[in-house]
Amino acid sequence: MAKNTAKSEIEETLEEKIADQPTNKGKGNKTLIMMGGVVLISVGCAFVFVSKVYPSLIGNTQPDVMEQDQKQAEETADEQTAKLPEIKKEPVSTSKKKDEKGKEDKKEVAEESMIVPLDTVIVNLCGSGGRRYLKAKINLEARDEDVKKKIEARSVQIKDRLISILSSKTLEDAEGLEGQESLRREIKDAVDVVLKMEDGILQVYFTEFVIQ
Repeated sequence: MAKNTAKSEIEETLEEKIADQPTNKGKGNKTLIMMGGVVLISVGCAFVFVSKVYPSLIGNTQPDVMEQDQKQAEETADEQTAKLPEIKKEPVSTSKKKDEKGKEDKKEVAEESMIVPLDTVIVNLCGSGGRRYLKAKINLEARDEDVKKKIEARSVQIKDRLISILSSKTLEDAEGLEGQESLRREIKDAVDVVLKMEDGILQVYFTEFVIQ
């Protein structure tokens, strides 16, 4: 009886192992499938990473094409720059500088030439009985070139007016700074009348003023 019981237990154990074999086999297949999926996913990720970081390793020639396009664009720009006409800066010649300097000198001379010298005037002072006389050298400052020409054209009339003015002065009238300043104003007004213009004479200068 005991033998039969032991035999029965052994048979049951064998039957259980046989029954469990298909289950273990199914589990093994699932494990392989999962491992295969993991491997495929890892390979795909690695491919994507390599294609972005090292595109040349997978035959991606797009960067090379971009570099060639950039080089062509630079070469085209250099060619266009080379074709642009060169603007030559002509040095200022010495003769041009001399001409400019000559013009400036002429301008200065022209400004100085606005001073018009008159002939020396010698007259007897009024009330001196012919014993005292005044010798004066007068220069007129003309407003412009036209006034200067009019002064030169009417020099005779101007000198006549100067003689009349100076000979009418007494010794007291002609002496001192105040007397000379009064004569300047009177001469200026008289010359403007002769020239028939207002303020044609800017100033009257005495380069010689002697009373004896």
